[in-house]
Amino acid sequence: MLKTAKWIMLASFAAALVLWLGFGGRSEFVASDGPYSPVVYVSGWLALLGLVAATWLTVGFFGGAIRRTVARNSIRYGMKRGR
Repeated sequence: MLKTAKWIMLASFAAALVLWLGFGGRSEFVASDGPYSPVVYVSGWLALLGLVAATWLTVGFFGGAIRRTVARNSIRYGMKRGR
């Protein structure tokens, strides 16, 4: 699951960057106040998808680190039940 999230994050950030810089999304966003072309909206949604995937990766990484620490401490110090 985390491997999939990693590739989603990388692909969405790369696509958003290409659309934003390569296809004129940034220049259109800076130059006008009105309704934007789909390039601006699609690059924004792709960047948001990348942020969601990066958040999922962060939660997975720290969740795994906490799980390993708890398992290591339960082996090292033993589990005391009832206290």
